[in-house]
This record gives sequence, C-alpha cells and structure tokens, in this order.
Amino acid sequence: MRPKPFLTYFILCGIPLFLLAGLNYWNGIRAVDSTVSAIVQNDLNSFNVAIDEELRERKSDFLRFGMMKEVQYLVADKETHSLEVQPQGLFLTLKMLPDLSREFQALTLYDQDRHPVWFRNGDAAWTPLGNAPSNLPQPDSRVWEQQGNVALEKPGSIASTLEYSVPIHDEKGTSNAGAVVGVLDLQSVFSAAARGLETRSNQGSMVIALDRSGKIIYHPDHSLKLRSAGEALPGFTPIASAMTNNESGLSQFQTPTGSYIAAYSPIPSLNIAVAIGRRRSELVSNAHRWGMTGLVLALLASIAGAFMLERHVQRRSKGIARVTEDVSAIAKGELDRRIILQSSDDARSLADNINVVTERLRAQIAHEEESRQFESFVRLSAMLTHDLKNAIEGLSLTVGNMERHFDNPQFRADALKGLTSATDKLKALVARLSRPLTTLSGEHKRPANIDIVPIIQRVMAMTAEPQRGKHTIVTRLPNSLYALADPMRVEEVIENLVLNALEAMVDKGGTLTIEAGHTPGGLPMFSVSDTGRGMSRQFIETRLFRPFSTTKKTGIGLGLYTCREIIKASGGSIEVESVQGAGTTFRVVLPSTQHDRA
Repeated sequence: MRPKPFLTYFILCGIPLFLLAGLNYWNGIRAVDSTVSAIVQNDLNSFNVAIDEELRERKSDFLRFGMMKEVQYLVADKETHSLEVQPQGLFLTLKMLPDLSREFQALTLYDQDRHPVWFRNGDAAWTPLGNAPSNLPQPDSRVWEQQGNVALEKPGSIASTLEYSVPIHDEKGTSNAGAVVGVLDLQSVFSAAARGLETRSNQGSMVIALDRSGKIIYHPDHSLKLRSAGEALPGFTPIASAMTNNESGLSQFQTPTGSYIAAYSPIPSLNIAVAIGRRRSELVSNAHRWGMTGLVLALLASIAGAFMLERHVQRRSKGIARVTEDVSAIAKGELDRRIILQSSDDARSLADNINVVTERLRAQIAHEEESRQFESFVRLSAMLTHDLKNAIEGLSLTVGNMERHFDNPQFRADALKGLTSATDKLKALVARLSRPLTTLSGEHKRPANIDIVPIIQRVMAMTAEPQRGKHTIVTRLPNSLYALADPMRVEEVIENLVLNALEAMVDKGGTLTIEAGHTPGGLPMFSVSDTGRGMSRQFIETRLFRPFSTTKKTGIGLGLYTCREIIKASGGSIEVESVQGAGTTFRVVLPSTQHDRA
C-alpha cells in the first residue's frame, strides 16, 4: 500500500479534533447564554415578587395611617384647620403621626366636606391648608362610599407615581369623617425591590422600568429618569419597543459597559414594564478563551497524530499489503486460504484474527447447509404427513360405514367412487414425493373457470355423509357456482375445512352447515360452519393460519396454513368467525371471470 502524505494524515486527524473543539467552543457560548438567561428570568420573577411585597407593605402602612385616632382628630376638629388657631395638643398629635416620607411623596388629609385640610410634602412638616392650591392630588371618588378599611389606588397625576385613597371613619366607625390621599413614588419602590438584586450580582445586574410611552421610570443611573429609552439607551431600543407593546421574552442588548441578556415582562397593575439585564461579557470572554485554547490544542494534536500515523503506516505497509491481498482472495470465495505473516510484523494480530474468522465462517456455512437440508426434509415430511392423514381419514370413514351399509347398492357405488378418489390422492402423494422441489416451492397451476358446486358435493359425499348418523348435515348450494381456481387445490381446501369441522364436534353431536353463493359484491363464496368448541380470540389473532399451530390433541397444524396459501395464490380470501363453546364459521371468497370482466 502506497504511504499517504503527511498532509492527508493531518486532515484525517484534524477534521474530528477541530469539529470537537469547535463544538465545545460553540457549546460553551451556548451554555453561557443559557445560564445567564435562566438567571435573568429568575431575577425577573424575584423582582416582581419583591415589588408586590413592597406595594403590599406600603399599602398596609397607609391603611394603618388612615385608621389612627390622631388622623381622625385632624380631619374632624375644624379648629385645627385654621392657620391662626392652634389648639393645645395639636403639636403632640402631629408628633405622634408616623413618618411616611420615605414611602410617599406627599400626604393630603380631606374633611368630610371633601376639602383639603392638612398637607405634607416629602419630609417637610405638616401644614394646615386654609386656601388649598388647585394642584393637590384628589381622592378617588369611590372613597366617600366605602364603609370598611380599604385603600383605593389609581395612576398618579405625576409621572411614575401611584395614588392611594383611604377613607377616614369617625370614632364610631359609622360614617366617613374624611379621606387621606398618598402619592407613592414608584422609583422608591423599584429601588427598594432592586437593592438586594443589585447587591447579589456585584453590579452585574441592571433593572430598567418603562411606562407605556417608553420613558424610563427606573434605572440605576437616576439621571436617565423620565428620558426616552431609545435616546438614553440606543442598544436597548428593540427591547423597549417590545416592552411598550406589552410583550414578554428574552433578548440581548449592547451598552458601552458590555453585552447584556435581559428578561422583560409587563406589570399590568402598574401599567408599566420591567426588564432585568445581566452582563454576559465576562462569562463569554472566558468561553472565548477556553474555546481558542481548545482549537490550539486540536491543531497541536493533529500535527502530532499525523506524524505518528505516517511513521506507523510506513512500518506496516508491507504487512497490510499482504493482508489486503489475502482478504481479497477470501472475499472472492477462497475460504481455505490462510494469511501467514512473520511474528514481528505489526499486522500479525490482524492476520490471526482474520484466520480465526475465516475458520468460523467455513464451519458456519457447513452447519447452515446441514440445517437447510434438515429443514427441507422436515417441511416436506410435515406436508406429506398432513395430506396422507386427510386421505386416510376419508378411507376410514368409508371403511367404517361399509359393515353397516354394504347391502345398499347406492352405498357400494359411492364407496367405490370414494375408494377410487382416495387411491388417486395417494398416487398424487407418491408423485409429489418424486418432485420434492416442486412440492416445497408451493407452486400452483394456472386457475381455470370451474363450477365449485360439484366439488363441494363430492367432498360432502366422501367426508360428511358417512357422519350423518352422528351429526346433522345442512347444505345450501345453488345449481352452479363458477369461480377462477385450481379444482384440485379448491377440493383440498373444502376437504380440510369439512374435516376440521367434524373433528371440532367429535365430543358430541352437532350441526355441519355448508353454504355457497355470491357476496354482495358479486364474487363466488362458500362457507363451512360447525357447532363445535370454537376458538378464543387470542388464538385467532396470534396462532390461526400459522404453520404447526393447532387446538387439536392430535394434528400437525398445517391444514389451515395450506388453505390460506392456496386461497391467497388463487387471488381470493378466507375469513373466520368463532365463538368459544358455540362454534366456528370459515368463509372463502374466490375470484370469478364475470367479476373480473365487470
């Protein structure tokens, strides 16, 4: 064998190694993206839960504020509403009110006449309102009809805010003494919810909240608040468009600080959308570094492998050439050929293994030849034994009735015909023995247009009529019924079916019914029915028509198999209906010249 050049071996070694390294490279980047995507999705879910908890906590604080007696006092006592009048205890009352400035931008108290009476902006002091300004947040109109302690919320009149309205009940709790309105800054909510997330991620996480117009409600960089996302974050524009369209998903975006993967979804209750981004740049850089290292190692391994292969092949070329020559001869049929190499040849082990395989192949071929010969003998024996059994049963029925009916001239005539027919069948069996190849091949004569009624009557006279004393024989036959078939083969089928029916009723008397006619489609058919023991559905589905399968205590199990093969070769079909313990019906449909012409 001519040695291959170094470049060829390099290519052979390099292709799988580079493919493996490239696959590892690509899989590393995929793993990074998959991991970061899972993280940001979990971060988004955690952030949404944190927002719900923050809103629930602030709503609860606001409800408690509206239930305080000090708040009831401030809205119910009209003396406290004037800037000039300062009743005693007012200062102490104001000091007892909880400080909600870190949660709410502004708080406004309304009396039962729906006039604003007290106001607090951020962390400033509470201020009584003599002449209320027109831009104060108004309570929800539904708050005046509320009987219980409930907080009604609505979007704030100021961007990125949420307004809560809580009724203030009188001391008896039977009517509304006023209402309190709180303006909640959503940026403080988002900041509190994102605090733990941004701490865990070591500044690798980014939280962005947008309103429906695409303006930034929250961003770690507070200078971007209320700016358009498309202007402030150009790489974030496609995600911002999806967020304003109320969509959810995962996507990548680029910022000056690196590449991010973001998970985004809307928050319908706040009429905003939130995105959580995680920086993937560092992780992807590690994946690139390891991927390039893998490619370099693949290059070095390919060079080393090519060099070793070239030297090894040069040493083995002579031995391989000899092995190749001998294997080619073995493949052409020279199974007695052996490959002989020196013990120092590297291909010696290969040659020894080929010699062992060749010896086993020779032994296997010899064994299979013996098995085929034995199988052919067994199959031929089984087929001839079955046909001989049917012929003997016909003779037995005639001989068995001869003693009782020998004085009847008609019986003697019928018996003579039966003996003649049985003799012809035995001669046919002997003829088949002289032609074993034709017998085993299952060849059939060309079908002819024959009347099957006389064939049925002849079989009935030979097999069924002698049993009339034991069984009831019912025949429903037309005057003639023509079909395309081999008459000898059809007679064999009818005889098999009738004998099987009689044997099925051997334990007790029964009814044997033979019918013939046309199917609704115009095809010739005949059926053989008995009232014997029947067959189970499992036997019909799994074993019926299989060779060497039978329900009889004695029998070969080739009768129905032979029937099916004969009918199939004739272009017909055979069907069975059976009820276990009630009987069986076999129905045979054959082709006809008239039907084929139509």
